Amino acid sequence: MLKLAIVGCGWAGSRHVEAIRELDEKVEVVCLVDNDEAFVKEKADEFGIPKVYTDYADVLKDVDVDVDAVDICTPHHLHCGQAVAAAEAGKHVLVEKPMAQTVREANRMMAAADQNGIRLYVAESAAYTPMAKFLREVVQAGKYIGNMVAASFAGGFRATNFGYPGRRAWLTLPQSGGTGTWMLHGIHSMAQVRYILGEVETVYMREHHAASFERPDLEGTMTGILTMVAGYQVSVLQTCEARLGGSLGGYTLHGDQGSLRATVDGCQVFPADGEPFDVAYPEIALSKYALELAAFADYVAGAYGPTDGASERRSLAVVQAGYESAMLGQSVVLRERFGML
Repeated sequence: MLKLAIVGCGWAGSRHVEAIRELDEKVEVVCLVDNDEAFVKEKADEFGIPKVYTDYADVLKDVDVDVDAVDICTPHHLHCGQAVAAAEAGKHVLVEKPMAQTVREANRMMAAADQNGIRLYVAESAAYTPMAKFLREVVQAGKYIGNMVAASFAGGFRATNFGYPGRRAWLTLPQSGGTGTWMLHGIHSMAQVRYILGEVETVYMREHHAASFERPDLEGTMTGILTMVAGYQVSVLQTCEARLGGSLGGYTLHGDQGSLRATVDGCQVFPADGEPFDVAYPEIALSKYALELAAFADYVAGAYGPTDGASERRSLAVVQAGYESAMLGQSVVLRERFGML
């Protein structure tokens, strides 16, 4: 049983408590941490969790509470410092996406984990969906489409006044650690693209603002091309300016034996010879959030995990390179920019 302190009790932290309840004696939440005392007590009562803290430092040094790991669900700019502090206190770390704001911060986190013998993992739910699992198997086995030739991804939603209400308002406020859609949502997309299609070699992205988009301080749309280590290219659209209804979002994969179109609802295969047909994804009993928490517990115990710190540092590198590419107007080669990741 992994004993966990959840740090930050907003949407993500609360969702993690609910996800842990789906698991059978694998993870136990022993305390909640939030700097809003009234709110954290209310959440503790709601979830039946006996102990709360309003100071993160206190839970790391309190010998009276048995905490094996911390689950960091705080604003993005706090992730690096909180993860390093946990590692130095000998606590394993699960951190919400993005794991940090820059690759340099991610390097600090990983170095602290290595130096203190703890395990660092990222709560990146996009890698745990039925669609992602299915498409990864398709690509790796060459099922339905043969060897990959090209692909495209589109994700996002229309939000002219890009923002969130209440406690989540910080998500799109740069002064509070928030970001635009490329980091906030594109980090999910790039983690999933990597999980399905493999590693990225080169990033070329451009930024766009529609006249109707009311946030000139943030990117409205990012479009571009990823060149994969495997040699083919993936076109990318990440937007909060356009509505991707129906089958407009998701993946199109092209292989030498056929193509397929995949959304969260299902997949249609177009064989090179034959009529198109639909494929349903295998059913998964647990939510994607429960699966990522279970994967973290297994990772602490020594098992492989698809969204460990090393993996999600590479997702972060793709996003950071995308911003830099859009600013410079040229491609960014990940190895040249960041070294070996």
